Amino acid sequence: MKETFGEFIHRLRIENSLTLTKLAAALDIDQSTLSKIENHKRNTPKEVLPKLASLFSLDIKELEKEFLSERIAVLIYNQENTNDVLKLAEEKANYYKSKKITQSKIEFI
Repeated sequence: MKETFGEFIHRLRIENSLTLTKLAAALDIDQSTLSKIENHKRNTPKEVLPKLASLFSLDIKELEKEFLSERIAVLIYNQENTNDVLKLAEEKANYYKSKKITQSKIEFI
């Protein structure tokens, strides 16, 4: 996906002829929240992913990957060496997996 997660949601909404109000209600979020998500002024809450997947017949695992990749991209897009940061992050993730280290919940800003 070469668009923000919010742009993706907006495109799905338009392609399926849904109003902002109807999609917000289906996702159980406020209409103004959905508008901010679509305009990249607010992060998409992870809790809407299953509803979004169900509503638009999307693969939840693929949707979760897109969601997480956007969170990571937002964190590092101002860095000069994004490839180095991503490589180190992958190495650390693999280390965590190898040690079966459980991570507490991380909140992305």
